[in-house]
Amino acid sequence: MIVKLIQIGNSKGLRLPKAVIDKYDLDRELELIDTEDGILIKPVSESRVGWEAKFLEANSEPGEDDDFSDFLSVTEDFDTKEWEW
Repeated sequence: MIVKLIQIGNSKGLRLPKAVIDKYDLDRELELIDTEDGILIKPVSESRVGWEAKFLEANSEPGEDDDFSDFLSVTEDFDTKEWEW
């Protein structure tokens, strides 16, 4: 697909066809990645998508596969001598 650069104030930009915008569900922010072959344009990924569900899952009741028995072996002098409650 060939597109032309257009003047936008002191800058230049390009117009993306509606079909491309719809196909890739583009909104307002795009990421430009400089590669050896050219410029890759892609939607900004939401880095925290799904975190809330994972947090709720991790924060639920411990399962039978959860084993924290070795947790107590990870202590330092600070934990037993220097900490004041």
